[in-house]
Amino acid sequence: MSRAVVLSCALLVVLAVAATSAEDGDLDALINSLFTSSPGSVIASSTASPPRPTSPPIGSQAACERGQRCVQRYLCTNESTSGAGLIDIRFDGGNPCVNYLAGCCYEEDIISEIPTVPVMDNPTCGKRNPDGIGFRIVGGKDESEYGEFPWMIAVLRQEQALDQVVNVFLCGGSLIHPSVVLTASHCVQNKSPAQLKIRAGEWDTQTKNEVYPHQDRQVVEIVNHPEYYKGGLYNDIALLFLDSPLQLDEGIQTVCLPPPNAKFDHTRCFVSGWGKDVFGKAGTYQAILKKVELPVVPNAQCQTALRSTRLGPKFVLHNSFMCAGGEVGKDACKGDGGSPLVCPIQGSAQSYHQTGIVSWGIGCGETTPGVYADVSHFRSWIDQQMQSRHFDSSSYTLS
Repeated sequence: MSRAVVLSCALLVVLAVAATSAEDGDLDALINSLFTSSPGSVIASSTASPPRPTSPPIGSQAACERGQRCVQRYLCTNESTSGAGLIDIRFDGGNPCVNYLAGCCYEEDIISEIPTVPVMDNPTCGKRNPDGIGFRIVGGKDESEYGEFPWMIAVLRQEQALDQVVNVFLCGGSLIHPSVVLTASHCVQNKSPAQLKIRAGEWDTQTKNEVYPHQDRQVVEIVNHPEYYKGGLYNDIALLFLDSPLQLDEGIQTVCLPPPNAKFDHTRCFVSGWGKDVFGKAGTYQAILKKVELPVVPNAQCQTALRSTRLGPKFVLHNSFMCAGGEVGKDACKGDGGSPLVCPIQGSAQSYHQTGIVSWGIGCGETTPGVYADVSHFRSWIDQQMQSRHFDSSSYTLS
């Protein structure tokens, strides 16, 4: 099966203004297979360093040189674990193994014990991994590196399908505390906590052969902003509180939040998600977490651009929004709702604030900027919700 066909079967999320309940039914059928697990396979333990399950060799031993066989790359001592390894995710003509995360390894170089996940003692928020974790990819198109955005969260809706629990991708989110996820209110409005769980450490939704295992948690409380307005998506922000804390490691970390009313106009930032590459039927959903670099657009300029669309000349951009994008071919899109827009923190190498939450837009990847919930506008509200539940803000404040 070609990579294009594989990508066309990827994720979906309910996005902002255009989503309808009729669409949800069709889209669920498209992605039911992506986040499916039996009830016993959900990771719910908060103990340190959850071990990776033993996994069989991948591919045919005969396809490798004599004395070699296909194994996951992290099980071979000749494979780098420092990000120096290169993997072509589009085409690897020199790799006889079935999975691109596997490689030929001599028997004496195969590790007998599965490496455990290193737990971080003093994690710092907002640390991006631009070179990935364990390997780097080449030949990609907008794909993020593995572990590049360790705060990225998949919000899932649990459904019963015969004898299986089917986890339908609902929207993106970000980790601001080991027990708290930030997302868009339009994603989780009218959902019950029992329906939702989150997944951290996800990257390629179509393989379980990544360096570190993902972690799942059940949502126990949904807190929507009290002034959320569905009609215009004003105050489009929500907090999800989890049943137990995630275990932070290289691939699962929190993002920093900006101080109240901070401005990032003209800063080049990143948005990440599993949504469509272009709007409409021609677009395909992404199996591997994508990233798009975008400039923050001042609100006055954004409002002018939006007035030239079907919104009309009297449209007023609400003060709970910010904008980014306006560059052809670069945008968040359908399937990215709730996902984070992160901007670099001045004076701190590879550290990022989450400045926005994907909310809505007019089309994708055109000259009209996308619209995001302005996280700095809600910083005080977030702090209040955390403090009232006895969580401090140190997990999302850069020290």
